[in-house]
Amino acid sequence: MLATTGAHAKVASATAHLGNLHHVDRPPLHLAIYERLISGGFRTTDGDNADYYFLPIASRTLKKEEMLMPLLQYVMNTWPYWNHTEGARHIIPMEGDVGTCELPLRVRSITNKTTWLQFWGLYGFHPSWGHIFHNPILCHVPGRDIVVPFMAMSSHDRFVINTPLREGNKKLIRNNTFFFSGGVCGSGRYNDLPPNCTHYKQERYSGGVRQKVWENYHDRPGWRVMTKTDDYARDYQSSLFCLAAPGGGWGKRGIMATMQGCIPVSATDMLYEAFEPEMDWGRYSIRVAQKDIPTLGDMLDNLVANEPEKVAEMQRKLSCAAQHLHWSSNLGAIMGETGEFDAFHSIMAILRVRKKFPTEHPSKYYDLDKDFRDFTECRPVNPTKKHDSLCTMYVGPGMKLNGFMDACPESRYYMRRKIGPPGGAVCHLSEDLAHCPIFD
Repeated sequence: MLATTGAHAKVASATAHLGNLHHVDRPPLHLAIYERLISGGFRTTDGDNADYYFLPIASRTLKKEEMLMPLLQYVMNTWPYWNHTEGARHIIPMEGDVGTCELPLRVRSITNKTTWLQFWGLYGFHPSWGHIFHNPILCHVPGRDIVVPFMAMSSHDRFVINTPLREGNKKLIRNNTFFFSGGVCGSGRYNDLPPNCTHYKQERYSGGVRQKVWENYHDRPGWRVMTKTDDYARDYQSSLFCLAAPGGGWGKRGIMATMQGCIPVSATDMLYEAFEPEMDWGRYSIRVAQKDIPTLGDMLDNLVANEPEKVAEMQRKLSCAAQHLHWSSNLGAIMGETGEFDAFHSIMAILRVRKKFPTEHPSKYYDLDKDFRDFTECRPVNPTKKHDSLCTMYVGPGMKLNGFMDACPESRYYMRRKIGPPGGAVCHLSEDLAHCPIFD
């Protein structure tokens, strides 16, 4: 099958070497991508003419050398493409807290040309993250790897379907300037607060960002900075700005903020958010250097007071940005979207333009390629072809009683992954995988 975006993917059948998948401790990224490669028309049976080769590996679970090396050796011995490309144009997912920095040196050396899809986008040697560099190799290489969003589908994230970005959902007045809630000096350590976070693990948690934000703003009027909240949805939806901070590794708060219509604020040096630098978060978010966190309050207050049009424009762009950050064609919609611009299709769009401009820095894709620019701004590839909205992501029983009459079929859980309609939610009403909607 030929890829409709011009990016083909040859799927290597390495599943016999994946081991016990029941030990996967988070939604497996490789299954989500594999599912949509099958149903989205992106596969080709002609490996010689494929643009990329996808290895459906649960890298976090198999991160030990004695587990990953036999699998990679199997790929090398079974197909000629790895040896021909030295691992380039091969794509492997990595769900680890600090991405490829969890992998042993031998694996990283043999995959130094491989594209890693990971939640962690640390592209420099951050002083607070020195403990993760077991060898002098960067966790993320722009132009080779892609930072992808986590899958908002666990019981902790079910409130995403109540987003005010969905027509008909309740919209709260955004009377808080800024919101952050979570552990400050460690995951789940809600009673440990600066200046008493003196253990080295507490000092380096979140790269020091959460600690500095709490120290400066936990008692600032109009700012909700706390370790616990009784209602995340309410606080996201009633705030203008929300902190996008990592934790022990990758963080999800920037993505959750975007989905709730709250402008994300990133303050971690050398850390890309999902789909950066290919997609410019500066169009709908705020980024400050860590050294400038003490002046962040005055900056945001001045922005609200003196540039309300700029704030409103950033808010307007959140609806499109949120579509890129949700795996809607897999899981279902959160705002009545079609799935054309979701996380999976964003990966494929990046791979397409990367093939077209292999030597350009990914931050230039938007200016270089009109099709990518249109995709980034959520302009349909074929405006005359109407696509129906996806069913709304299933989060539990009783959805229709709460007004979600378009809820996806009840999902089964397998390895912390919602298993819904075969091929993903985009195939919900299709007679088989060969007839799933394709955006062309």
